[in-house]
This record gives sequence, structure tokens and C-alpha cells, in this order.
Amino acid sequence: MKKRLWRKERNKMAERAANSGHVMAECGKAAAREGARREWDEESLGDVFMSNLDRSLQLSDPWGKYADLSRNERISKLFLCTPAQKTELMSGCRILPVLRTQVSVLFQAVAASLEKVSGDLVQSMVEMNEEGFGRALVYSGRTVLVVHSIRGGVPFPFAEHDKLRLYGISCIREGLKNRERFRQLQLSPFS
Repeated sequence: MKKRLWRKERNKMAERAANSGHVMAECGKAAAREGARREWDEESLGDVFMSNLDRSLQLSDPWGKYADLSRNERISKLFLCTPAQKTELMSGCRILPVLRTQVSVLFQAVAASLEKVSGDLVQSMVEMNEEGFGRALVYSGRTVLVVHSIRGGVPFPFAEHDKLRLYGISCIREGLKNRERFRQLQLSPFS
């Protein structure tokens, strides 16, 4: 008797799980269709990028020291640097960990923005040596959406909101262009 009840409960749970997975998949497809249909202008792409950058910075502030600041103030305080700091960071042959962190956070924000705009799962990866040479990749499945080579840490660090915003928008535009260009590769069954 107990085995029958247990089997019934197990079957009900399996049925609920199968239905909820189907509903979640349909919601994901609907979000992707909505993102693909929407025309993204420079202003909305910039807002998406800056809000994702702000979220990434909030994650790197575990004690909430800067939680009461506005978005632009938080980005200025935690991400942007003054011209004096910029020359200090670029002096010598070695880059400081601050610069390495800035590059990583920026491309995480680009990946999160592309994920929101396209509806696809997007990741980022940054490789840099001690001298500031390396590359940053933003990819979705087997498709590389954005590739930037970093030579001596240039164009980092950023000192102005406008330059940061334009750099983020250009990365997102490049990612969207490559996503459309290599769409068939993304839809491949063996990805």
C-alpha cells in the first residue's frame, strides 16, 4: 500500500517537473523573441550597459559600502579613475590588479547586456599577463561574439562616463552583428 502511494506521488512530481520545465522554456523563447524584435537605439543600449556595469560593481562590494550611492556616483567611485590615477596605473611595465579587475568587470557587463538584448546565454573571459597584454572574449555557445585584444592595458582604465559608455555600446553592437552573422552556427544541434 505504501509503495503504491509513493509511486503515485513520484509520478505526480515528475509530471509537475516536466510541465514546469516546458513553461520555463517557453518563457525563455518568448523573451528571446521579444529581444530580437526590439530595435535597440544608442540610448537604450547605453542604459542597459551602464545598469549591468552597476550590477557587476554592486556584486564586487560585498559589505554594501557604496549601496547608498546613485548609479553614476557608484560607477565613478568604483570604476572610473582620475587622470592622475590613470598615469599611475600605466607607469612601469606591470599593470596593477585594479586594472585587471576593471577589464574583467567591463566585459562581464558587456556579456550581461548582450544576454539581455539577445535572450541567449552569454559568457565572458579575460586573459591578461603581468604586462597588460591579452584578450577579452564574449561568447555564446560556440560563437565568439566579441574579441578585443588588449595591448599594454589600452584603452583601460577609463576616466570619463562618455568614453566608457561608447566603448560598451560598440562592444554590444559588435556582438549583435556577429550573432546575426553566425546565427546558423548558434542553431547547430551539436553546440
